[in-house]
Amino acid sequence: MGADELNSPPPIPHPKQALRQELLAARRSLPERTDRSQKICNRFREAFPLTSSSRSLVYVSIREEVETISLLTNTLQAVGEVVVPYCLPDYQLGLFPLKQISELKKGAYGILEPDPELRAERYVDPQSLDLAVVPGVGFDPLGNRLGYGKGYFDRLLGRLRPECLRVALAFECQLVPTIQPQPHDIPMHYIVTEQQTLACQPS
Repeated sequence: MGADELNSPPPIPHPKQALRQELLAARRSLPERTDRSQKICNRFREAFPLTSSSRSLVYVSIREEVETISLLTNTLQAVGEVVVPYCLPDYQLGLFPLKQISELKKGAYGILEPDPELRAERYVDPQSLDLAVVPGVGFDPLGNRLGYGKGYFDRLLGRLRPECLRVALAFECQLVPTIQPQPHDIPMHYIVTEQQTLACQPS
């Protein structure tokens, strides 16, 4: 390594990566996340009552995301089934029709996911979904979503029917004025936080 390299300034982070790190830090430091999550899930259920006549996907929360176990449990009690995603190779998501909360098992890194022994028996076509509840790192008022950078949910959103209702659960601190979308990005119809249900796009 030459003297010029030693004295050169550090690389400037990509704007999206810098924003991602800022929002993740804000989410980690947010107090009372469990209480806030419950408020968000209650607000979601009031705005979007789930019935047996529609098929819904709800993400299984990890780390500091809005917690969804209570939402999953309540949906199972009300409807008898809820679709949950799980990771596949090549940054794809598989979809599993969950019938009991006990069918979620701790997998890699201690993350809850559908029991691998049951996955081969049950498959859900993304085109069959009527509503998709997704996480994210950040959102803007137009529904543009900043993910974790791997593209799992971006790919899934691209496989849904255009009329499938897309709803994000987020803490208020995850809302920002603008997120620059990529051509392939698909915006949310609604964002539900502990303070508001924000309509972003006509459903």
